[in-house]
Amino acid sequence: MSKSTKAVCALAALLALLVWPLWAAATTQAEPGQKELEALLVKVGRNYAKTQSLECNFRQKSRTGGRVREGRGKAFFFRPTSTGDSVIRWEYALPVVQTIVNDGREIRIYTPVDRQMLVSPAAGADTDMAYALFTGKSTLTATFTVAPGDPDFQLDPAPAGLQALVLVPKNPQSQLKRAQIWLNREARIERILMEDHFEALTELSFDGMRFDSIRPSDTARIAELRSITTPADTQIIRQ
Repeated sequence: MSKSTKAVCALAALLALLVWPLWAAATTQAEPGQKELEALLVKVGRNYAKTQSLECNFRQKSRTGGRVREGRGKAFFFRPTSTGDSVIRWEYALPVVQTIVNDGREIRIYTPVDRQMLVSPAAGADTDMAYALFTGKSTLTATFTVAPGDPDFQLDPAPAGLQALVLVPKNPQSQLKRAQIWLNREARIERILMEDHFEALTELSFDGMRFDSIRPSDTARIAELRSITTPADTQIIRQ
């Protein structure tokens, strides 16, 4: 699995958990104190518990050393209220068509141009930042320390009017050294930046967010999110 793919998987739940923070401070307000920032994360987690699904468009930019790559596509998140595992689905249109699905049991990455699908167990996902946060099995305050935004920590200049926060894992994470999130005035995420331990940066920008548009009763739609249809000659590689 590539670093950019791992970054996407790690950020998927972070996006889903942060879409409804109850804070939209004006740029002229005083910088919030530590207790205020921590209280914000508690509110975020409580409000996320009410969210069952999210659909959005995404744009990705990654930088590893001097190499920059860009991509875009659509993302889908669904979290059952009672039974079943959550599902996180990324559908890339660029730089190559690719589908990534994490259903809590396994992670599947299908690349049509290669006629290959990589399959790896999602063992340990409940303790990993990505799946654990999305399914509500962990909290931001338990997982991260929070600080005001760092204007020097970004790939591209953020749009004006966004509020930034820096999150650093309290315990070492294999895929994440630190992250920065940007909130708009409607208190929704417009951008996430993640840095790994090799100083590689992955930035995701979001728009067209639709909340709770996937009905729990729509079993056909949910099954579609979980599945990947491949040609008969697709090579399945299990890791």
